[in-house]
Amino acid sequence: MDLNRLAVRLSRSENLPVLPQAVSSVLKLADDPNAGPRDLERVIERDPAITAKILRAANSAYYGSPNVPNIGRAIAFLGMNAVRSLVVSVAFQGMTANRGTSQRFDNLEYWRHSLAVATGARILGRLRMPMRAEELYCAGMMHDIGYLILDRFMGTELDTALEQALNDKTPIHEQEEFLYGFTHADVGGLLAEKWGMTPMIQAAVKYHHNPQEDGNYFETTCFISAANVLAHQAGFTNNTVGITWELEPHVVKAVGIPLEQFDAIRDVMVQEVLKAEDTFKIQ
Repeated sequence: MDLNRLAVRLSRSENLPVLPQAVSSVLKLADDPNAGPRDLERVIERDPAITAKILRAANSAYYGSPNVPNIGRAIAFLGMNAVRSLVVSVAFQGMTANRGTSQRFDNLEYWRHSLAVATGARILGRLRMPMRAEELYCAGMMHDIGYLILDRFMGTELDTALEQALNDKTPIHEQEEFLYGFTHADVGGLLAEKWGMTPMIQAAVKYHHNPQEDGNYFETTCFISAANVLAHQAGFTNNTVGITWELEPHVVKAVGIPLEQFDAIRDVMVQEVLKAEDTFKIQ
């Protein structure tokens, strides 16, 4: 299947992974300077499943509060930005629970990698551009959404790419480009647009392997690119164990973080994934 045919299937919404309406609305609120806590509360409470998961997480040891009875209290306790990111996390975890057609692709490994990248992106954002830290978290969580489509529609081809990547010890996106003529990042860009993600998140999804091609959001895309590499180095390899990943010089320059700080970021990635697994009772 070529990218044009895949784009047609996406445009027709054929068996697409569904982004909960609450997530779309929450991300739009993040861009609305007039939105307040009550607006966020109303949006979340429209989705009972997400509401239940938010409250379970807010009352867990991870957040340190035993008495968060409703979404309004969760927002007051955690803050709007933290709740926005939590909404994306719990919704995304639910979306990745369904099995696709690939025999090799492990959804749990995919979720761990996505969470690690989101964590790293948020840390880099807090250090360099605090106002965008939570949007960077969401971009990190969504950066590999193209795999959801490949797993759904091109399972056999994805299996081949994974096998070749492991055999040749090369990143999977290089094998995808060779085998299909496009990558999961290209597909993810289409899905991010379909879902109505913010322009920055769309760019990060599409260009995180090649940020130098991003003419509009180069710096923030470099943050996602750096977090992706750090996640691989931390052991969250997204189904491709044993492949060496190195930070590109132009990415390191754009991020502007001393190399010695990356060890601490990798450590935090590990801690956050372990905590999240305990919070959401993931085995």
